[in-house]
Amino acid sequence: MSDAAPALSPHDEPSRRPPNRRELILEAAIDLFGDQGYPATGVDDIGKAVDVSGPAIYRHFSSKEEILLEAIRLAADEVQEAIEAAERVATEPRDLLEGYVRAYARVALERSALISVWTSEARHLSNDRRAPMTRRLRAWSDEWVEVLRRARPALTPDQAAVLVQGAIGLITTTATVSRPPGRTEDRITTMAMATLDAPIA
Repeated sequence: MSDAAPALSPHDEPSRRPPNRRELILEAAIDLFGDQGYPATGVDDIGKAVDVSGPAIYRHFSSKEEILLEAIRLAADEVQEAIEAAERVATEPRDLLEGYVRAYARVALERSALISVWTSEARHLSNDRRAPMTRRLRAWSDEWVEVLRRARPALTPDQAAVLVQGAIGLITTTATVSRPPGRTEDRITTMAMATLDAPIA
């Protein structure tokens, strides 16, 4: 389906649009991208989910790709907000590291569809749109590496990076893909911290 904005139909007049329509469209798209993937989701599918015609979507977003970009920005913002909250209540490296883990686990559990879109669908963005988000994710994981090395000074940067990527991957997969019975923030935090504490050659 083309991303070009087609003409609007009469029943898509602005007076019929609720103030939060953009947010409704975004959340519907997140659910659809998470359930069936970005390529398989059309603008008409998103419109149907919020009871508007496909063309009405283009009042709020210039293309389907822009919706995906906005979803990924939202995921990064929510994770960053949780991480910053953890930084406000912890000072020791070990406590701060656990705060990071718990914060991400909480967001991943509460917003599993959003995090799934962030981690699995970002590859569909064009290179120029994907690059800033990749840099943002790298900066976020670098913070974890720095704190882990403060907690475990014997680790090299490469060793710490391997452990951090393992912990982040465990949280992401457990919260958004595996979804085992009884999955809880505490359980995921315990497993991720065990990964960060693992011996490494």
